[in-house]
Order: sequence, then structure tokens, then C-alpha cells
Amino acid sequence: MKSIEYKSRLNQLESILRDSYFLLNNENLPIHNFKTEPFPGEIPFVFKPIAKDHFHLPDKTILNPEGEVVAVDHYLTRNFSCKRCIDRERGIRSFLQRGRKKLLILHYSGNSRLKSAAFAKRSNKIIFRTQEIESLFGDIILDSIKENYEEFFYQEYPGCHFNQKSSPEQWKQRSEECDSQILETITKEGIKAILVLGSSAVLRWEADFCKKNQGKVMNWNFTNQIKIPFLITRSPEALAFAKNKSDSDFNKIFSEMKEHIQKLVKLTGEL
Repeated sequence: MKSIEYKSRLNQLESILRDSYFLLNNENLPIHNFKTEPFPGEIPFVFKPIAKDHFHLPDKTILNPEGEVVAVDHYLTRNFSCKRCIDRERGIRSFLQRGRKKLLILHYSGNSRLKSAAFAKRSNKIIFRTQEIESLFGDIILDSIKENYEEFFYQEYPGCHFNQKSSPEQWKQRSEECDSQILETITKEGIKAILVLGSSAVLRWEADFCKKNQGKVMNWNFTNQIKIPFLITRSPEALAFAKNKSDSDFNKIFSEMKEHIQKLVKLTGEL
């Protein structure tokens, strides 16, 4: 190789490294992916630390960097491999949050409306879209049944991101397809009751049905004759919106959600 050609290649490499440093330092590195590929930030990369306890875990157990179990036989990340909805864009990261008490809370953190801001979970510990929303819901749980909100199960419903321009009929079909994911959680975790927050309820049922039956304990009929009591209530997003609007609206929604949660837990019994 001639010296002038060698020098030219070094200059090109220097330019690439300089640009890369700038992009990384400013967290502005463009990421390109095909529509059929999962978004890189949604891929659940985890690290298995080599520790003494690691060798006594069940087969196919996946740990995060903190050593917490995030998947067993791909159970907790099963929405990433789900093929039921051919028009899905990608699975929602950490779509199932496991708890200790057998109440399953369904919600949706994806974008279902054209005006909703883009959002993607960046941590396995995130449940709702903002810390304010999560804190408000925690306050309701604590005030209504004197429990920490982290004691319960949370699942995205539906469990994937879709095009925001979708019709209500498309959202309903996707949610119905996702019933199999709910049934799997119920079966494996021994769930006794389901609380459906408004962000999921309006995607699964018509608005009139949700409004008419809000706060009413009903039976969710699954296959194999499995029936689980469930209740539809407002979403904490609605509570956050009301908080910025007026005290009277906030107190009304807070009181309604509190009453609904108390009713479901009382009829279900010990969780």
C-alpha cells in the first residue's frame, strides 16, 4: 500500500471515530431498523452473573444485571415471540410485572391515540408512562386497601405496540387475541381477580360498555370454563389529567377508583 493511500485511510478512520465520539457523547446516535425487527431499546438483553446461587436456578432462568429473575422459560417475555397479531410493530418491554398478591392489574403504556406522545420502556422496573402516574396509582392502592402497589401483578394489555392510526375494531381484535396471554398469567400465577384500568378497557370493549359497567364486578370467561372476577375502573392517567384541571374532578375520580378497588378486593377475599 502506498503511503499516500495509507494516510488517506487513516484520515477516514479518524473522521469516523471523531463523529462517533460526538454522537455517543451527545446520545444522538441514529438507530435504523426494519419494520419487522424489534426496536433495539425493546430487546431484553440481560446478563447472567456467575454466582453460587446461579447454578441452583431452574433451567432457562434469565437474570438481569442486578440478579433478579426476569424470565423463566421465556414466560415473562413471551409477548416478544407472539405471532398472533401480524400487524404488531414490536412487543412492550417488561410487559408483565410479577407481584406477591394474586391481583392482576391490566393497563396499556403504548400509544393508542394520535395525540399521545411516543413512549417506550427503558427499564424493567417501569410500570406506567410517568413517575407521577405511578405515584398517583400507588396512593390510591395505599388509601383504599392499605397495600403497597408493588405487591400486585401488572400486565400490558394488549402486550405490543401498534400503529396509532388503527381503528377501534382493530384494537378490540388485538386485545381479544391477547386474552391468551392473560389466561397464561392466571393459570401460572394463580390469579384470583383482575382490575382493568381504563387505558386497557377502552381498547378491549366499546366505550358504552366500559362506562355502563365501570365499578361493577363481572366474570371474565376464559377457555376451559375458567371464570375470574374482574372490574373496570378509570386509569391513573385520567387521574393525573384531572389533577391538573381541578381539585373537584381529581377528588371525584380518586374516590371512584378507591371505591372500585375496595369492592373488588372485598368480593374476592384474601389475595
